[in-house]
Amino acid sequence: MKNKQYDDDVREFIALQNGVFLVVSTDSLFNKNLRGTLLRHLTIKDECVHNITTIEALHKDIKLFRSKNHKLLIFIERELNGRNTSDLIRYLKSDYSNALYVIVLTTEVERDKLVLLHELGADNIITKPISPDTLIEKIAFTVKPRGQIGELMDKGRQSLDMGDPLEAAKTAKQVLDIKPNSPAGLLLMGDALRAMGKRDEALRAYTQAEKGAKLFLDPLKKIAALHHDDGNTAEELRFLERLDKLSPLNVDRKVDIGTGYIKLGDADKAKTAFDQAVRIATKEALDAVSRVTQTIAVRCMDIAPELSEQYLRQALGTRKNMLDRSDIETFNRLGLMLRRQGKWQEAIIEYRKALKISPDDGGLFYNISMAFTEGRQYIEAYQYLDRALTLNADLWRTSEAVCYNIATVYRRYGKKEQALDYLKRALDLNPDYAKAKTLLEEIGQGG
Repeated sequence: MKNKQYDDDVREFIALQNGVFLVVSTDSLFNKNLRGTLLRHLTIKDECVHNITTIEALHKDIKLFRSKNHKLLIFIERELNGRNTSDLIRYLKSDYSNALYVIVLTTEVERDKLVLLHELGADNIITKPISPDTLIEKIAFTVKPRGQIGELMDKGRQSLDMGDPLEAAKTAKQVLDIKPNSPAGLLLMGDALRAMGKRDEALRAYTQAEKGAKLFLDPLKKIAALHHDDGNTAEELRFLERLDKLSPLNVDRKVDIGTGYIKLGDADKAKTAFDQAVRIATKEALDAVSRVTQTIAVRCMDIAPELSEQYLRQALGTRKNMLDRSDIETFNRLGLMLRRQGKWQEAIIEYRKALKISPDDGGLFYNISMAFTEGRQYIEAYQYLDRALTLNADLWRTSEAVCYNIATVYRRYGKKEQALDYLKRALDLNPDYAKAKTLLEEIGQGG
């Protein structure tokens, strides 16, 4: 059930905090949905939403709106124009602190990448597509702390920002009186004690916070920083290693780990950490190149399939030994381009490469079946189709065209009843699908 409180929280962000939404995205559908949600559901004026497509424009708008004392909520794509925005998110949260919130927009990604985004400072993450009600809820949870503890935490952080650690410590005690052993409250207490020079007490608070929240990275980072300041490299490394297990994609931390081992005289472990840092950085760079070449390939698909094929091969070649399941779509596109040019055998070679990465992908077996059909190799086409439907029995639901293609393979293999069944399913999905009607008539007449 929709919560009216969330609507009010978002309206208060605009009215009481002089809030403005900056949307750093080229996703026209998300931009449209956000504006529509705010206007229709919350009657928030369109002028509160500003679309931005470049990093340069973002910096300019932040300065402009901050000069007018606006609180900013920035929606930013995890990848913008082929570039990973992790460094930008880290910069925004460190340089502007409490002046803005950041919500990262992404599609489905691995857990490690989500952990890294939170670690870099993302206040929230939206996985697209998103419903209007969920979008409002995400915004509300981002711009307004929930309940008394959230408000006290905001007050405590403001005291620290204003250079008043004693007041921050008092606020932290209030949090801990309400919720003993609150990881957030203990972290705030640790920060206040550290600012007052009470390092041992701060370390105890951070350690207690860490014990109460296994996936809360901040206490571990604070403990590592304390040991770094004290020159205790062995202990600093111990906590950096624990952080690395929780969030293994942080390049800077791997460099810090390598540096620590150099200080301890362990060159082998240092090299391992440095090599891992280089590998992750290289993968990020190659991913960016791959995204650009794929974008070019998609633009060329209908007009110049040969050129599209060239850039799709380049996208895969760029990643070489770093191919994973995220590359399956590229293999599928390459196979399609090859089939459009009549190169069905080459398409099968590429699909089989993809199967080595994702051996239980029903879609790949279906595509191989279609390639064999185009090559009039109907026995192989049936065998691969049978495997595809074993792996994904709902494959036919994808579209009426897929139903028709399945029916065609069954017909060529002499399985008349199955062919009729899938043609009827095609017409269930789209009663006006002419190709299915025609084939149904042909088979019905003994074809």
